[in-house]
Amino acid sequence: MSAKTQHYADLADRTVAEITSDAAHWAAFLCTAARNHKYSFEDQVMIHAQRPDATACAEYDLWNDRMGRYVRRGSKGIALVDDSGDRPRLRYVFDISDTGLRKNSRHPFLWELRPEHEAAVVQALTERFGAPPENNLAEQLESIAAQLVSEYWVEHKRDILDIVDGSFLEGYDEFNIGVQFRNAATVSITYSLLSRCGLEPEGYFDHEDFLSIFDFNTPEAVAALGTAVSQSNQQVLRQIGITIQNYERAKFAERS
Repeated sequence: MSAKTQHYADLADRTVAEITSDAAHWAAFLCTAARNHKYSFEDQVMIHAQRPDATACAEYDLWNDRMGRYVRRGSKGIALVDDSGDRPRLRYVFDISDTGLRKNSRHPFLWELRPEHEAAVVQALTERFGAPPENNLAEQLESIAAQLVSEYWVEHKRDILDIVDGSFLEGYDEFNIGVQFRNAATVSITYSLLSRCGLEPEGYFDHEDFLSIFDFNTPEAVAALGTAVSQSNQQVLRQIGITIQNYERAKFAERS
């Protein structure tokens, strides 16, 4: 591994330790992750470490070729550690704020949930996840988060049980590890979803709601939790984004 790659790998390790050190750091990371939900947990950690305010990241060629935008001179790319090959290497992405417009440039669809969208979103989530609407959208999102986490636990239980050594989960029996995992993942997914939807998650949770997260205090345990959160967020936020985009297209067609 090159010295530069090692530098960023060390940055990833330090960031993982930092974001799980208290509830405020974890919540801040969840907001970054929600805005960049198409990326893996490991990539979200690197984005948060370098550009926690990033809203839409892509590689240089995608901005230049597909979106018709240019990356501003002097912009510093966000380094991501790619472990897919024989040895780790770096690849770089740029936030939309690093780009400028050309003639015929395309704009990525960065959706914003507004009150007029809620009925369509609630219906789409009910159809997609089989979760009936609760008293409000926030409660429906929490219900969906709990459902996805339960399904994830059933599918990945053996893998999660194998990585608890050295963490505060060590010594728990299978039942209690499952309880802690479901609690930690559900509150994290719900917080992320509320954050991305502009539903002010800070007023929805107390500090005590995050206590189960601190049992995931090794890199392996954090990665297991973070991957569950990332994959679940992506399912829900993708559905919400598609629903809002279809709503806006239909409204535009009516005006036209």
